[in-house]
Formats: sequence, structure tokens, C-alpha cells
Amino acid sequence: MDPADQKAHRPKGHATKSIEPTVTKGTETCTVVTPPFYANWTCTRTDTLLLLLVTGVALIVRCWRLSVPNQVVFDEVHFGKFAGKYINGTYFYDLHPPLAKMMFAAAGKLAGYDGVFDFKSIGLDYAAAGVPYVGMRLLPAFLGALTVPATFAATRACGYRMDTALLASLLVCFENGLVTQSRLILLDSPLVFFTVLTLTAWSMFWTKQGQSFSGVWWFWLISTGVLMGCAASCKWVGLFLFPAVGLSTISDLWDKIADRSLSPTRWCMHFASRAVGLLAVPFAVYVFWFQVHFALLHTSGDANSMMTPEFQTTLRGGLDVSTDRDVFYGSEIRMRSSNAQSGYLHSHTHNWQHEKGSGQQQITIYGHADENNIWVVEPAFNTTVDSSAGPVPVKTGETVRLRHKITGKFLHSHDKRPAMSSDDQKFELSGYGFPGFAGDTNDDFRVEILSGDKNEPGSDVRVQAIYSRFRLVHRNLQCAVYNSRKKLPKWAFEQTEVNCMRNCMPRMSTWHVEYSNYPNATAEMGVKKAKYRPMSVWGKIWEYNKLMAESNESLTGDHPFAARPQHWAWLRRGTAYWGGRGHFVYQLGNPLIWWASLAAVALFGLVRAVLFLMDKRQIFPSLGGQRRLYFSSAGFFVIAWACHYVPFFLMGRELFIHHYFPALWMAILVLAFTLDLFTAKMPAIVRVSVYVAVAAAVLHVFNTFSYITYSRTWTKDACQKTKWLKTWDFDCEHAIGGVRATDPPPPSSATEAAKPIDAVEDDDAAEEDDDAPVDDAVPEPEQVALTSPSSAIGSVDAEESSSVGNIADIDSPVSIPANAVIEKSNPVAVHVAPNFEPPVSMPAVGINPEPKVNVSAVSVAYSDVEDTGAHAEL
Repeated sequence: MDPADQKAHRPKGHATKSIEPTVTKGTETCTVVTPPFYANWTCTRTDTLLLLLVTGVALIVRCWRLSVPNQVVFDEVHFGKFAGKYINGTYFYDLHPPLAKMMFAAAGKLAGYDGVFDFKSIGLDYAAAGVPYVGMRLLPAFLGALTVPATFAATRACGYRMDTALLASLLVCFENGLVTQSRLILLDSPLVFFTVLTLTAWSMFWTKQGQSFSGVWWFWLISTGVLMGCAASCKWVGLFLFPAVGLSTISDLWDKIADRSLSPTRWCMHFASRAVGLLAVPFAVYVFWFQVHFALLHTSGDANSMMTPEFQTTLRGGLDVSTDRDVFYGSEIRMRSSNAQSGYLHSHTHNWQHEKGSGQQQITIYGHADENNIWVVEPAFNTTVDSSAGPVPVKTGETVRLRHKITGKFLHSHDKRPAMSSDDQKFELSGYGFPGFAGDTNDDFRVEILSGDKNEPGSDVRVQAIYSRFRLVHRNLQCAVYNSRKKLPKWAFEQTEVNCMRNCMPRMSTWHVEYSNYPNATAEMGVKKAKYRPMSVWGKIWEYNKLMAESNESLTGDHPFAARPQHWAWLRRGTAYWGGRGHFVYQLGNPLIWWASLAAVALFGLVRAVLFLMDKRQIFPSLGGQRRLYFSSAGFFVIAWACHYVPFFLMGRELFIHHYFPALWMAILVLAFTLDLFTAKMPAIVRVSVYVAVAAAVLHVFNTFSYITYSRTWTKDACQKTKWLKTWDFDCEHAIGGVRATDPPPPSSATEAAKPIDAVEDDDAAEEDDDAPVDDAVPEPEQVALTSPSSAIGSVDAEESSSVGNIADIDSPVSIPANAVIEKSNPVAVHVAPNFEPPVSMPAVGINPEPKVNVSAVSVAYSDVEDTGAHAEL
């Protein structure tokens, strides 16, 4: 070790208890091991005063103009609605864990929200509906404000002086992106809150390393675990805390192995305590919040069809099935696809219309139980069964035919491609037959029972309703009846496709009988009944989380404001949240903080690499006596930053800039630590001057972009001057002097202001028969609102969930409001929201007497999340 590093002392205010182990080689002294830097910080009276000061400032910054806008903004569409579901006890599904949504429900209940207002579209007026939205927004504002004093405490716990802690907290306080997110009913404010508190608690735990197994030591360890569990219970992004804290723990335990004063028993106690505090406790917290979630949502709702029948039976008013247990030849049955997003094998008097199809009767999956789902079990073609001694049960390995009761046609497959695939391993299923035709072998399917109920003997040999899980394999093609989960076109009523697929996985080709009735049954037969068994809480938690994983994996739309991770850190673009007359909300961070924090993270990597090479050459720079402090504290938060950032590069799902916020907070701390490193040896007056200059610059930039943070009214010229990057696509036409701010207000009638794309004359009359779309199908867009791409405000979370099409692919002209204008120099984005109702303050787009136009280069974005939560957001 360099003698200069041995003599170096921390500046006043940096207290340490660690001693750097060294070994002497002749006249040289070199480092053997560098233990973690332990700061021994205890909150002083001055610390308390500064904590109160920054908390007060943060509350003002987060709560100012909290009532603006007084309309539904961005993903408040989803999370406000979910809060109402909790208050009313109505079951719903969402692709995120429940804690943050339950917190909003509690805030709404305390504020007087009755759960009736449905938040159905962006722009709905809160004030007109009497919704206590300010009370609900106070929750994220308060949580966002608390991250500021937590930042101060974390910085002090890492061993830094008050001025550095104060600077770090001010950087977090005046970060525009964090402020914007914490002023709305969105999940990211609770997520960031619990993430910040987790790492603050972990930093406090490290200050107690000299008091192992004491009460305060246990308090901070368990607190870290509880807060980690709460972060993961808000959004799965919180799971990234586990590798961050886990790597720190592994490093600590590894260092303790080298400590000869620590007995093996003592080391095992350290290992076990961390396993309990950092694994068992978070898991218990996560399970606990799901138990609360299911206890609150006790009544059947629109999302029932997303869950398995066993799950649905646990809900009040949910599925209650009692049917004949045994399936015989001649039985009338209803077959259900045995997966979470299930439906029934279905047919109707409409034929396939796709070009490569047979034109025979459609076979689909339909989400409701009706007469078109009833099939009659018959023997295979040219075979009979002897029922003289009584009904003959259907057994595994036997070949059967299924005759559609209403139309009389047999379930049939042949060498034709299905409607939604050209794969040569997939074949069309159809209904085939006519009077006087006995059928053929293409109607034959072999029954293969995959599993039975252990409590029902024989259910793995004989087909039993509810209890037997089986596949139907085509006799000639050797393909299995397969649930593709793809939505069919309108000519098939947007029901779910079912085909016959070779070499498919059992999960999507597994079926069970939900309803069975043998018409010739007699009292003497002693017919046994079958019912779904209610699912346990553990089963419900497992099923819900499995469905969440599938929903996140399938979230691969092309939302106009989606952004890939490589664009986040340098703030390539933001997200439009809401637009009004003369003002709007656009999610964009404080560019000075984003760029400086990214530079600080990169600088740490560079310094670490250079010093590693210098160490190899027996040169040990002390960095002014700050080497161990900087590497230990900044090193941990750089690793935490990487754990919260790098995984997103591996995700194929749709992502947005707010996914970067937890990593941003960690980068901000690295920035503060870096500034401390470069100013530690400066005279006090110079150091203070640097900090004041940085704070003043940050505050100036914060004020510059506060217009889009707080939805303040500004001019078009001022708006355009803030576009430091061409990729910042907020729409200055909303500002004073822009076209949208000076046009007359829109018509009072929502239907006059916007018309649906490819609208039919009478939507209510469309498809009002048994063949309506399945429940879990994405609803068709009903209304459109036109904005430029920079103001196309799309609700994405619940996140982040959107699907996109391209109107350029549509042959027919698009119906556009008569007062709309298409600017050739600025392609128009069409945001589609179900039941869209433009707010009174939403400006008209322009004036054009032409009621219809052919549009090219127009993107359509619509949220596909209904009450069912069937989104096709970590």
C-alpha cells in the first residue's frame, strides 16, 4: 500500500472504524485485502434540522399545483379504476403486484372516493364527477417527497459529510422526471419510494457492523427485507434489489471468511441471519400482500375469465358448477381449454372465410357457456358400442367423434391451413357433415388422458367431468386440438382460434369436460356429481403470478412513446401524458442531472479500471485519502444501478422511460459521491462554491422544464426554446400561440368531436348473438383523438400496455372528424382509447371541410387493458 494512503485521513465529518490490513515485503507495503468501508454515522441535531428542511422543500415541490390537470392523466385510467375495484371488492386482474394499487385504494377511501367513477378514458373531468383526485394524488406526492430525506440519510450512512448529503437530496428533489411521476396516480412513485428506503435501510445496516446481532443491527436487517418485499409487491422491477443487495451480502460473507477471529459458528450465524432477513422476510411480505389482495377482491368481476375455474369458485358469485361426473358414449358435453385464459370448444352456423381454408363450418373457442358449446360423444367412424348392459364410459386410448348438437356437424380436421397460421404443422379444424352423410375418418380423434384427480379413483383411466385432463389427437394427421390464443378476424366474431397442431406442448392442448349430461340416465344408475374444488390461497398466488409473467412476456406492442433502454440514460425522449389548452404534461427528466449522473457512473468505471492497472504495477493512488470510501460507496450504487438497468436490455417487451427511475436515483448518488471526491481536498469556501453552483444550475434547469412538469401555461416560443434535443417531441402547438391553443373549443358532444375508425352505423346492433367476441379479446377501438406524434398521449401501463397498428395497411379510408386537419409536414398520430370522451379543455385539432381522408404514415395506439386487465409492465 502506498504510504501516502496510510497517512491520509478522512476530512472532518467522515468517521470510520475499519483498518486496512497490510503486509510488508522488504521495504514495500502493499494491500492484502480491502474490507468494505464502514461508516459509523449517528443522526445529530444538525442532521435532524437538515432532514426537516429538505422534507419541507420536497413536499412543496411535489404538492404544488397538484390539482392540475383536473382530468384523468395517462395511466390514471388504469390505477384509479383499480382503486375503485378494491373499494367495491370487485375482482380484477392486472399484470403488476397489488401493493401500490391497494395503497391508492386506501388513499381514495380516506379522501372520500366511493369507487363509482370508472376512469375509463384520458381527459375525463374529475371535478365534474366529484372525484377526490387530489387526495389520491397526495399519496404518491408524499411518498415522492420522502425519498428526498431518505437520500440525505443514505448519503450520510455511507460516510459523507452533511454538505454532500444535502446536495444529493436536492438533486433528487429537483429532478423533473421524478417530480412528474410522483404527482399522478401511477405505480412508479411507490416503487421508487420502497426502492430508496430499501437501500437506505441497507446503508444504515452497514453502519452497525460493529454491533452484530444487537437489537439495532437486527432492526435494520429486517427493515431491509420488509422494504424489499414491499418494492417487489409494487412492481416486479423491485426484484432487481435482490441481486444488488445479494452481491453486497455475498461480498461481505466472503470477506468474513478471511477473518480468523470469526469462528465458523459465528460465520454460520451471519449467513443464517442474512438468509432470513433478506430472503425469507421479503418472500413473506410479498405473500402477505397477495393475501390481502385476495381478501379485498372477494366478489366476481369481469376478469373471471382470465382465471382457472378452480380460482373462480373462490369468488362470491363466481363459477358454481355441478355436473354428471362420468362421460359416456351418447353424453352431451361442454369442453373447456384447461389453461388460465380459457374458453369452450365452440361452433356456429358460419363458415371459414380465409383464403387458404376449406369454407366449412367454423370451430372456435368462445368464453361463455352456451348451447353452441354442446357436443355429443359418439363412437369412431364405422364402429359401434354395445350399450345393452348400460351406458359405456369413454376411456383413455379410445377413438371418438364429437358431433355438434345444434348443427349436427362433426369436429373435423384435414390438410388445410388454419386461419391465423401458415405453419405446415398446423391444420384447420372445421365442422363437417350433411344429412345422409355418415362422415369419414377425418372426424376421428383419440382420447389421451394426461392426468386425473387423486381423490377420484379411475379419473386417469375413464373420462370424468372436471377431474380428467386429456388431449384429443386426430386419427389421421396425428395432431392435437390446440388453443392458439390468437384472436380471429371480425368475420369469425373475434373469437379465439383453435386448430390441430403436431408436436405441440401439452399445456395449450389440454382439455377437460366441464358439463356432462347423459340423456338416457335413469334413477337406478345412481349418477355421481362432480364439482370444481376451490383453490387454496397458495394456489391462487401461484396462478396469479404465473399469469403476470405471461402477460409481461406478451407485452410487445409499438406504442408511440415506447423507448428502449439504450435511449434512457441520455434522455433521448420523454413521454406525453396529457394535453390541454395552452399547457400539457410531458414526462421528461432534468437533463443536467441525467447527463451528469450518467457521466459519473461512466467515470467510476474508468477510475476503477485505471486504478486496477496501477495496482498491478504496485502503484497505489489514494485519491486524496478517499479511495476506500469512494470505491465502497460509489461502487455499491454503481452495481445497484447496473442491476436495475442492464436486465432491461434482455427484455423483448415494450418499455418506457419511467422504468429507469430506480436506476436514476442510484446514479444521482454516484454523482454526489463523485463531486465529493473531486472537492474533498479543496478549501472549504471553494468546495461550498462548487456545490452552490451545481445546485443553482440544477434549480435553473428544473424551473426551465417546470412548465411540462406542472402543466404550466407557456408560449409557443418559450416551448420551442426548451427543445435542446430534436428527439424531445413534446408538442409546442399546445402552448399559447400554437394552433391547438388558439382554435375554438371542441364540440360538447364527444361523438361530434371524434368518430371511430372504420365505424359501423350501429355498433350496438353488431354481433348481438351467441357468437359475440370472447371476454378476453381486446376490444375494438371506439373513439379516436387526433394529436401530433409529440402529443399522442397513450395510456401504457397497467402499464405500458398498448398495441399498435398502421393505418397505411388499411385499404378503406379512415373516418376522421370533420374539423381535423392532416399536416403533411407533421404526420398525425391517432390515439385510440375505448369510449374516448375529449375533455372540455382539449383543443380542437384544426379545421378541414373534408369529412374523410386517406391517411398514410399514421400510427394507431390504443390501450388494450380493460377491467379484465387483459393486456397483451416489469
